[in-house]
Amino acid sequence: MSIEAMELPLSISPTERDTSAELTERLNESVTLPPVICYRDPADVRTIRRQSFLIILAFVIAAIAVVGIVYKSIQRPDRIVVDMSSGRTVMINDRELGATEAIKLEKDKLQIADMDYVVKAYLDYLYRVDQRSRSKDIEAALRLMVPGQAKKFAQYLTEQKVLQTQREQQWNAIWRPEYLEHAPGKPLTVKVYGTQEIDMVVKNESKHLTKHILLTVDLLPDAPEEGTFRLDRNLRSGFRINAIDYKELSSNEAETPVTSTQG
Repeated sequence: MSIEAMELPLSISPTERDTSAELTERLNESVTLPPVICYRDPADVRTIRRQSFLIILAFVIAAIAVVGIVYKSIQRPDRIVVDMSSGRTVMINDRELGATEAIKLEKDKLQIADMDYVVKAYLDYLYRVDQRSRSKDIEAALRLMVPGQAKKFAQYLTEQKVLQTQREQQWNAIWRPEYLEHAPGKPLTVKVYGTQEIDMVVKNESKHLTKHILLTVDLLPDAPEEGTFRLDRNLRSGFRINAIDYKELSSNEAETPVTSTQG
């Protein structure tokens, strides 16, 4: 068997091995490597920039879509006003198409009819007495009043035991407003003349009482909310009750005999 001389391992003594290692280390320290410069493919860079632009554009479109969905969700429903007598469309959303013989559109504003409406409802809650719904009627009357005045009026009813007396005497009353008028120079003051007919039981005796009453009611425009002053708390009238003055003009009392049958 033969072997090349170059392939034979060299026998190096430990001293020579240490000297060679030190020499190699010194050579490595003395040699300074040049900086490594990396190059990018221009087409690769253009592709990355194009993709980044498309991603940003997609985010912008998604944001616009979300804003549009939220806006449509809170937008008022479409409003279409149609004159049923003629079949003509008067308004679509906020675009007026012209008035008809029966309908005329104009900007909403508080009117005298609104004051008369809320005053009639308020007095009906107070002076029409039905024990089955009395508590709800009083609550509705207090809701129509200005908060501070409603608190005072509720305290008055409690201190004078008005509701307790009506309950104990089993009041049932009918209220009829005879006429309404607006005080001269006081556009927010309404005077109401009406009649209250009361059936009650006093000391086990049924009585019928007729009262002729003059009431002076002061109103205030309600504070608007969400751009409108026609709210449920004022029965969509735009007004609330600020004060009421009671004056009894006359009263007639008559006893009603209680008849009973035994079988």
